[in-house]
Amino acid sequence: MMKPTMRSRRAVKALCLVLSMGLGVPAGKLHAAGTTAVVLDPGNKIPATLVLEARASIERGIGFLMARQASDGSWLHTPAITALAIMALHLGEAPKYGVSRELAVEKGRRFVLANVRKDGAICSKDRSYVSYSTSICLTSLAILANPADIEVMRRARAFLIDMQLSEDNPQHPTSKDNPFYGGIGYGSAGPTRPDLSNTQWALEALYVSDYVAREPLAKSEEEGRRADLAWDRAIRFLETVQNLKKTASGTWIITPDKDGGFRYGPTSSKASEKYDDDSSLRSYGSMTYAGLKSMIYARLTKDDPRVRAAMDWCSRHYTLDENPGMGPEGHFYYLHTFAKACAAWGEDTITTADGKKRAWRTDLIRKLLNLQQGDGSWINTASGRWQESIPDLVTCYALLSLETALGKQARK
Repeated sequence: MMKPTMRSRRAVKALCLVLSMGLGVPAGKLHAAGTTAVVLDPGNKIPATLVLEARASIERGIGFLMARQASDGSWLHTPAITALAIMALHLGEAPKYGVSRELAVEKGRRFVLANVRKDGAICSKDRSYVSYSTSICLTSLAILANPADIEVMRRARAFLIDMQLSEDNPQHPTSKDNPFYGGIGYGSAGPTRPDLSNTQWALEALYVSDYVAREPLAKSEEEGRRADLAWDRAIRFLETVQNLKKTASGTWIITPDKDGGFRYGPTSSKASEKYDDDSSLRSYGSMTYAGLKSMIYARLTKDDPRVRAAMDWCSRHYTLDENPGMGPEGHFYYLHTFAKACAAWGEDTITTADGKKRAWRTDLIRKLLNLQQGDGSWINTASGRWQESIPDLVTCYALLSLETALGKQARK
């Protein structure tokens, strides 16, 4: 394995501190489609008293997570949930836990590393949710930025790219006219039918770990070229799952049946299933923010019609009370994706359909403070779908959302 230089270690740590607060850009070029860098340096005009309340809330949440860590360093003996937990602990600044928090993160990291597989995947032995698990574990390792983990991250990146459906896929070659081209699915038995949820997690992992494929850490230029090609292909999949019409002239437009939002897959929508509506593929909140975030990571600019249409959908359906289109189902997944997408968008306000400017950071903090349980945890009391009856998982979502909303102020 290439030994990182002191300069590269400093660069990696500086990069990941910025990324960890939802404020930065990974080193090197991700994609050539856009020329505007993602500059995320929020003014963060959050009321001072609310900042203090949020920090106290984070400390209670960290206390809950610390108490739930198993003797093997894991949370629920699951690599992905463990990875989410160590990210939440790593990003939070709860002085009460000091060294013990750092030890908990290290024990969790070791558990994640103990679940690295021969093919580069990072998952449990039964390989359930292998794409999800590898993506979340890679993201956590990239944010922790331990130089000893570079080779593990490199192999995990290669695994995820091999899960992407394309003409070069080693197990399932896929033509460009296939609606699933460019996406990533569950992958428990090799490449499977892609969906936006798996794909957005994988793209986030590739985004935050991009420095591994660039100088001075890359083993070859081919790593960077392969990553750029993966982003090209991902954009094609994002176009497929966005409810936006492309005219014969190549113009992207919103039509009465195409609202600019995103759905779960090329031929499916969880919102349509919820309402037993087979006549349309409905857009809904968590997937629209997932699509928006992924397009920004792919370097599509703010004035790109695909990005603009997604943001317009978000403006028309602005709410933190539910997952728009899904009600209480996946509420905390939605809040987590909302936070990251808004941070990536880079503005502190969202103008809603009635013309009002909403301070999304303040709104999100207040919502999460209101939803926190007495023991410091969070849980979806209205719907357990998508494992939101598990407080360990939901608390991770909530803490990461709070930390993203606070931005720089989480560490002051």
